[in-house]
Amino acid sequence: MKLRLHPVLAPLFLLLIVTGGFAYYALIFISLLVHETGHIIAARASGMKIRSCTIMPYGGELQIPDRHLYGKKQKVLVALGGPVATAILLLLAWIISFPGDDQFIRIQIAILMLNLLPILPLDGGQAINAILETDATKYKVRSAFLIYSIFILIVIILSLLIGLPKTTLAIALALFLLIQNIAAYKFRKYEKAYEQLKRKQLTP
Repeated sequence: MKLRLHPVLAPLFLLLIVTGGFAYYALIFISLLVHETGHIIAARASGMKIRSCTIMPYGGELQIPDRHLYGKKQKVLVALGGPVATAILLLLAWIISFPGDDQFIRIQIAILMLNLLPILPLDGGQAINAILETDATKYKVRSAFLIYSIFILIVIILSLLIGLPKTTLAIALALFLLIQNIAAYKFRKYEKAYEQLKRKQLTP
């Protein structure tokens, strides 16, 4: 399995160094690694093969070949693996006292709340999408959920504009998620064609 960092983390990293937030960034990065480790453990426990793991500003993204061939329970388990790991880290931070623990706790709460939002591509959205989809309605459900996620993110971005400049990073993250969803929506037909081809190849 290959571990990668998304390119968008580089300017964020430089920004925090310039503003004196290196220690804060280090805490966020460690938290994201733990979060993604939860996904990896859940995926392997579900029997999924992981090609690569990309650390994102909000968590991470696992590249799992032929993910569509796995069952609903497996997909939900993988989606919730990250939030469970973050929740465990949050609990430990509450129990164990250490320098900077208040800041560390706030980071865990932020990551947990963000990833449990019911929109794609976040964990909450992935879990709900897996629960709602069936073999017959899978592509319709995903298309509808992507449109819903795009709409919600646009509303969030417009709402955050009121708080500028304090909400700059939040707006940047929301824009990043919005771009991902728009790209996924445009790519959905190719994804459908690929998955159907793979199913035909596996059907005797």
